Amino acid sequence: MRYYVFLVAFIAALSGILFGYDTGVISGAILFISQEFHLSSALNGFIVSAVLMGACAGALISGRMTDHIGRKIMLILDALLFIVGTFMTALAPSIPLLVIGRIIVGIAIGIASFTAPLYISEISPKNHRGALVSLNQLSIATGIFISYLVDYHFSQHAQWRWMFGVGIIPAAFLLLGMCFLPYSPRWMASKGKKEKAFLILKKLRRCAIIAENELDEIHRSLQHENTSWKHLFRPKIRNTLLIAVGLAVIQQITGINTILYYAPTIFQMSGFTGASSAIFASIGIGIVFLIFTIVSVLLIDKLGRKPLLYFGISFMAIALLAMMWAFSLNSALLTTKILLMTGMLMYVMGFAVSLGPIVWLMISEIFPTQVRGFGASIATLFNWAFNGLVAISFLSLIDHLGKPGTFFIYFIACLLSLVFVALFVPETKNCSLEKIEANLFEGKKLRDLGIC
Repeated sequence: MRYYVFLVAFIAALSGILFGYDTGVISGAILFISQEFHLSSALNGFIVSAVLMGACAGALISGRMTDHIGRKIMLILDALLFIVGTFMTALAPSIPLLVIGRIIVGIAIGIASFTAPLYISEISPKNHRGALVSLNQLSIATGIFISYLVDYHFSQHAQWRWMFGVGIIPAAFLLLGMCFLPYSPRWMASKGKKEKAFLILKKLRRCAIIAENELDEIHRSLQHENTSWKHLFRPKIRNTLLIAVGLAVIQQITGINTILYYAPTIFQMSGFTGASSAIFASIGIGIVFLIFTIVSVLLIDKLGRKPLLYFGISFMAIALLAMMWAFSLNSALLTTKILLMTGMLMYVMGFAVSLGPIVWLMISEIFPTQVRGFGASIATLFNWAFNGLVAISFLSLIDHLGKPGTFFIYFIACLLSLVFVALFVPETKNCSLEKIEANLFEGKKLRDLGIC
């Protein structure tokens, strides 16, 4: 792998740190916000999910913009939104202003969640695309881990404003870094700028012959496309929405964000006393998430997407059974706490090697070039909509179904997800974006789109 390609992907993936940080930081901050403003359970859930409403809006409004003005410009605008939203949440004197700040941060997350993987996939060589795009998920895991450390540090004095404020640092680095990165060569080619696309590819591949061959392949794929967003809903193309939206939905309905958003709350339910001890216990989740995301990055281009999905989702299902068992026992017992902690760590491990990185990777792979941004934004909209549904319903489900019953729902979702992967999801390992696109236009079955 060329070091310049890695550097470009690494800088673009900084948006993932912001994604992860602003996703995870609320889990500790909400404990102190709730105390300071005397929040009800409903208002507590609303503040947590405000960022998700923003993310839905960000995904909805940015898809066509990403195809129109380019991935690079969108990521620069995204960094500015992160900075504005972070300042607002850190300085908010009231709940309404805090919610507005969280919504702005959410809009930025919604844009970043699909634009960064999209950009990275389009600058990556096919044999390293999985690992490079998964750098974004590694950054998300890193951001979540950092947020838990920051939460723990500032929890000693209930400084929730500083918990939010630290997010300004990665936002500034993203803004600065993106100013120096190249445009996506595939996007440049789609806009008719062949010379500039060639120069970018030549710099990325460090070989004029490879760059020219890749550019020819890109141009062949563009010849049978039209630039209208309606193109996405043609019979052959709209099938990609089934894969992308399906993966986006199962990433959420299997329950990951009940762990990431409410880990300290769950630990308090299981008998951990005090906010700081519950937050400290959640750091273990961040460590496991980070370690096994690295494992996924190393394996994704060797084992492939589907084997990791089968393994990870199955492991998540087993872990959910362990958590259900733990919640049915006496919470005062040490063995109950150990069982719950083990189940949560197993669950995060399974997610980190499968649904975490692979969903964003495949969303960035399967759409044709001309509508890739719009298609990815629709899938991302569904992802954040179901993210919000799961987050806002979690505490209410516990009130009505109990803790074992709530996690049983996520267990069933894991089983259904395995069926979906088996029936519809293709294996795209070592297959170029243009070949996937060609298979799509030839009318191949969804499971066969990645055949090279």
